[in-house]
Amino acid sequence: MNDAERLLIEYICDGDIKKSQAQVRTILESLNTEKDKRFKEYQLKKLNTKQAELIELPYNMRGLLTAENSALFPINRFILREGEEMVVKQLLDAYEVSNELADLNVRYVPSLLLHGESGTGKTALARYIAYKADLPFVYVKFSNLITSTLGSTQNSIAKIFDYARTAPCVLCFDEIDAVGMKRGARDDVAEMGRVTIAIMQELDTLKNGVIIIGTTNRYDSLDDALIRRFQLKHKVKEMSLDDVYTLAIKFFNSVGIDKSEIKWWAQAAFKGGESAATVITKCTDALVSMLIERKKKNA
Repeated sequence: MNDAERLLIEYICDGDIKKSQAQVRTILESLNTEKDKRFKEYQLKKLNTKQAELIELPYNMRGLLTAENSALFPINRFILREGEEMVVKQLLDAYEVSNELADLNVRYVPSLLLHGESGTGKTALARYIAYKADLPFVYVKFSNLITSTLGSTQNSIAKIFDYARTAPCVLCFDEIDAVGMKRGARDDVAEMGRVTIAIMQELDTLKNGVIIIGTTNRYDSLDDALIRRFQLKHKVKEMSLDDVYTLAIKFFNSVGIDKSEIKWWAQAAFKGGESAATVITKCTDALVSMLIERKKKNA
């Protein structure tokens, strides 16, 4: 028995499904013999295509939050682009020392504001950070959070942060501009201004052990004081043509299709500037067509 197998057995006996699946992936990727090729591809395909499993939340948080098991993040269908590796490292390094800071009675919550055009991959990058940090990915459902009842939204925000204080996670405010717009603007609504203040107050009192990420495609409209609450800011840019090709190749490799089979298709399908979501959608559509054609030939 080798060390990799020992670790797998240990994780299974401990009941740690996240580490067990990660170790299975490590073992599978180390298989190089021809006889194991099909088995390896099939099992990796199941790991890579499995949807992120939801984590059960307390009853009073359902409808406000969604929590995902970040261990199932489809890493084989994701790429880090220019500048992203550095900002992710900065954030995770800060998270690594946050517990030491807590022991020194220093409050520090690593936080990152991702901004950029819609569809550039901000939320995917936030999920990747949760995967690298080995923390659940928890995001706020603003559609259910914001209500017309005076004070109700602030109460919901307080519940969200109370949950984060007891459950270490990556807490993502996706499209934070839904509640964090500049106060005092001509179209400012007094209630929403109070919501922005409530979020900032909660951020100021949050304890170590949580990573906060905000995403927005309306950075210039965000409240300046809210922006200052985030230690790191990063603009997620559109994908270059090289990025697009790399992502497409990774997608098809993850389902066992060699890049030589899709090279010419990719060159015809993409022009550069496509969003990550568009690339995955086009690749999925192409895969469906390929499987249909393959089935017809084998019929």
